Amino acid sequence: MALPNGPVSAIGKGVRFVGVGPGQWFAVSETHANEALANDLAKKLEGLASVADHSSGRAVVRVEGPAVRDVLAKGLAIDLDPNVFVDGAAAVTNISHMGVLVWRDGEAFDLAVFRSVAGSFYGWLEEAAAAYGLDVVTTS
Repeated sequence: MALPNGPVSAIGKGVRFVGVGPGQWFAVSETHANEALANDLAKKLEGLASVADHSSGRAVVRVEGPAVRDVLAKGLAIDLDPNVFVDGAAAVTNISHMGVLVWRDGEAFDLAVFRSVAGSFYGWLEEAAAAYGLDVVTTS
């Protein structure tokens, strides 16, 4: 699979690669265990790139549903119009003074935040959703 160039994401073999800077990608997978993913990538990329396991340092939250763009717009200073922030688009930005990596996956948005601010982020998300009469629910 060719890695994405720029602030976009691409998925292949159960792993999504999100471009976060020149020559840098954030890899995330719902099908690989954290350590297994890092080890597998390190083996496959040996001699080509370095791999650092940051899985214990980030929390990834998926948001979707009615008014998702309006909810996120309460804190994101990027244009989430579906014709601008298209499927696969990504951005490194801030929400309520917290660093966040956001990418679009279909009609859903995934947001990766540092675990140390995950509680504060969740609180912000609940407050932003409440403004639209929505609740934040967790799924397994």
